[in-house]
Amino acid sequence: METKKTKGVKIAVITIVITAILMVMLFLKNSNSTDYSADELNKKLENLVSTLVVDKSIRNCVMTPFYIASILKLYTAAVIMKLYEMGKLSLDDPISRYLPEELIRGIHIYKGKDYSQDITVKQLLSHTSGIADYYLEKPEGGKSVFEMLLEEPDRIWKENETIEWARDKLKPNFPPGTDASYSDTNFDLLEKIIESITGQPLHVVFDDFIFHPLGLKHTWLIERSAPQISLPASPAEVFYKDRNITNIRSNSAYWPYMISTSEEMIIFLKALNEGRIIRKETLELMHTWHKLHFPIQYGYGTMYFKLPRLMRKGTGITPLWGHSGSTGSFLYYSEDLDLYMAGSLNEVGSDVMPFKVMGSVMKLFSAKNKSH
Repeated sequence: METKKTKGVKIAVITIVITAILMVMLFLKNSNSTDYSADELNKKLENLVSTLVVDKSIRNCVMTPFYIASILKLYTAAVIMKLYEMGKLSLDDPISRYLPEELIRGIHIYKGKDYSQDITVKQLLSHTSGIADYYLEKPEGGKSVFEMLLEEPDRIWKENETIEWARDKLKPNFPPGTDASYSDTNFDLLEKIIESITGQPLHVVFDDFIFHPLGLKHTWLIERSAPQISLPASPAEVFYKDRNITNIRSNSAYWPYMISTSEEMIIFLKALNEGRIIRKETLELMHTWHKLHFPIQYGYGTMYFKLPRLMRKGTGITPLWGHSGSTGSFLYYSEDLDLYMAGSLNEVGSDVMPFKVMGSVMKLFSAKNKSH
């Protein structure tokens, strides 16, 4: 098991390195500096993370597919904002306008008051709805869905069952719009809204709005679609405390779940940032930040990572926006360095390590910039 775990992390780290190399080469192409050749900078990047790589024989893993986990929220939010641009919805619309009454009835009763009909699309996007998180929150005296998945990995969860679990078993955290709390249930509901408005299953909408226009041939929603071009490798395995939980990540409780590669994730983020999916002013609206938990702020389906100035100097981490996932997956852009980074550690609970790796990469880039 330990060998497999090491390999899983190793693939992710090499993916980070190769992804960074791609971005560095673009940077050098637009730079007048000749301090480093592309090959020299590539070598520095490989040395930078070599201590994390046990088997140096694996290379060129930029096309290794992996579970992107909650980075899917950024894709979902982009589709919602596209529908907003098209006039198909307003962010202030109550979700009851688009979802079946029997699904959301009683989903938010807080201290005796029923807010279920008052929750808005904006509140789902920003995690300010107060709706409980079906995935990690526990009913009184019970277990979280994640704990149940670990104990019963073969259990089949029916469509809408996770939403119903949050509605029937869990308690809301606060009245809508008064605070912020991360909840996977919010985005399960948003994905239902997308299907309700378009009249199409989610994987078809993603293909029409994102995958096909951007030429993403190695990105797909597992069990609903397939990559347009087969990859030589299977999705990287996922671990939790030395246990291979890849089969759990494919459980229906996680639907929808996306597979992609670091290269195609960066194609998506660049297109989003450059106004090729939604208008730039709409992206600015998505970046209406509020506190989630230190040092993360949240907008509309997107995270903002910003450390205090003194901590930034020590870590090398500039402000970043993008999204993270529970498997150690990450997709971020540094405006200060004009740098896109993507990858995954494929390890549930490895929330901090991706930022350490990105910090090391950014330190190298910052050193190059200062030498100009």
